[in-house]
Amino acid sequence: MNIYIDESGSINNKISAHSPFFVISLVHVKEKDKLQRAYKRFVSSNLKRLKELDQDRTDSHGKIIRKGGKMFDGDSFKELKGTQFDPEMKRRFLEFFSRKPYFEVFYIVLHNDKLTDQFCANTARCFNYTLRLALNYFIKNGWLPNEECIIQLDERNEKTETKYFLENYLNTELTLSGSCNGPFKISYFDSSNNHLIQIADVFSNWYYSHLLSKEYAEEYHKLKEDGIIKSIFEFPL
Repeated sequence: MNIYIDESGSINNKISAHSPFFVISLVHVKEKDKLQRAYKRFVSSNLKRLKELDQDRTDSHGKIIRKGGKMFDGDSFKELKGTQFDPEMKRRFLEFFSRKPYFEVFYIVLHNDKLTDQFCANTARCFNYTLRLALNYFIKNGWLPNEECIIQLDERNEKTETKYFLENYLNTELTLSGSCNGPFKISYFDSSNNHLIQIADVFSNWYYSHLLSKEYAEEYHKLKEDGIIKSIFEFPL
């Protein structure tokens, strides 16, 4: 199976009042080629609006409150970034990719206000630990197949010295322990070069926004009913 991962928010119990959640989205892709083509259709049909959304956003005093230039380099499109989407574009994205879902979405949600200082001291370790727990949970409950798993992640938030740890960690904790068949293979990409990590990016940002505002309740329930959102793992348990 192929899983693409991205995240929204921060693992930080000191700022839980302002950032109460850390969200990891796992997009389990069933039909990769078809999803790649759907991605290209979405971008081409929304190119003008995406360019508008990627401009600097200012407040009433002209102060920049959200910097642009994340999805475009000049006039050249680079990548989808959920942080640049407005609510209308997020709904358009969900509606488009729900028509023929060539994938399933799983979420991991960390509640910052329930995390200890010790747990937050090493965010890479936190990420790896909760990912391991969640994968075991999803596989044991039959929501993910118990087979070889290829995981692709965005490399830009990953420290060089920890890049090669996750694969060994998952194989030791899940495969060698007999919890899952595996093996697990990990690859890191610049998300601008990986269309499906970009889809995971938008899904993580959308759900993070939903947890904060609850303004996407209708979309959330539809995705659940249609079987696109398969399961949500929350930590601490």
